[in-house]
Amino acid sequence: MANQDASVSDDIESHNSDIVTVETINNEIADLLEQSHTITHEYIVGDVSDCRTANGHLHFDLVSGDASIHCVIFSVQHQQLTATPDENMHVAVQGDISYYEARGSCSIIVTDVVHMGESEYTQVYAENKRLLAADGLLADSQKQSLPELPETVGLVTSANSDARIDAVTAICNRYPGVDINIHDSTVQGTGAIQELISGISTLDSDTTVDVIIITRGGGADKTLRVFNETPLCRVIADTETPVAVGIGHEDDQTLAGEVADHRLMTPTHAGEVVPERAQLNSKLTQLSHDLPTAYHTALSGKLTTTATALNTAYQSATSQQLQQLETALDHAASRHFETQLTETQNRLHTAYQTLEQRKQHEQELEQTAEEIRTEVTAQTEAEMVTQQRRYMFVIVLLILIIIGLVVFNLI
Repeated sequence: MANQDASVSDDIESHNSDIVTVETINNEIADLLEQSHTITHEYIVGDVSDCRTANGHLHFDLVSGDASIHCVIFSVQHQQLTATPDENMHVAVQGDISYYEARGSCSIIVTDVVHMGESEYTQVYAENKRLLAADGLLADSQKQSLPELPETVGLVTSANSDARIDAVTAICNRYPGVDINIHDSTVQGTGAIQELISGISTLDSDTTVDVIIITRGGGADKTLRVFNETPLCRVIADTETPVAVGIGHEDDQTLAGEVADHRLMTPTHAGEVVPERAQLNSKLTQLSHDLPTAYHTALSGKLTTTATALNTAYQSATSQQLQQLETALDHAASRHFETQLTETQNRLHTAYQTLEQRKQHEQELEQTAEEIRTEVTAQTEAEMVTQQRRYMFVIVLLILIIIGLVVFNLI
């Protein structure tokens, strides 16, 4: 193979005289741009992205759709501008196109900046966030807890990226021996969203995967925009497996990170999804030391609790029995009193009836005696009248006899 390559190389050099280096072609491009009079525009409009300062100069990308161009404002020019470019601004810039031969890249040397409002993508981001919030996907109540002791970690990232190396290293340093199932995926550009969704779905359907990590390293803001797409965010929110997302640098905010169950600051923080084995071993050692004491303490506490419970139960049962006896005695006494009261009432009623009968009998006797007295009185009075009549008759008779004797004597 090496001989074949050498043969081809010799053939190119022998039959082609028009062979140039990268430096030559870059210089030619620079000359063309400097000599061109057709690329002349008063202002170029776009969104400010990846604004940063280096050596006093302000660098940023001017983005429109999928296209972007680097811009620089030198420090001496910066003080003269009426508007300073910042993230999420929509601006119109004026300047000269410059070609950097060593890197083979174009830049705009900005001489004027006009602020034209909020960037188009800021509005798209805000609308996507509003839609996700309206569906409740940003609420903390929708988030799952990460497993305490995961056996398998699913990782969705670019297999050849530094992010994969950082994430795997961080996980293994904290929890050596854990299984890591890596699903290779493009993390920016065309096709990235479909590959990311496919990777997440594949790992989510794998019952051995306990937690899924989605990560990529830092980059220009426009390269991270796939992680603000609602289809990807909805898939992350709908997974049954807990998901952690670590995109870019610490200050990079993505909607994927907001809907995830856990947000990682960077790929290096991927170790947060697993426990630290050293701490686990230390805790295990401490627990083994504390176990006898804890056992005796627990047993003593259990015995004390049981004794207290038994004593309470005994007192409660005794109190309940006494209360039942008191209630029974009260009921018995009440029934006995009621019986005696009923008997007494019956006796009083009988005595009252007897008394009434006696009273009625006495009244009848009194009435009979009265009748007898009346009858006797009447008879006595009749006899007295008869006797008086007899006396009167005798007296009259005696008077007549006396008168007769007197008359007789007189004669």
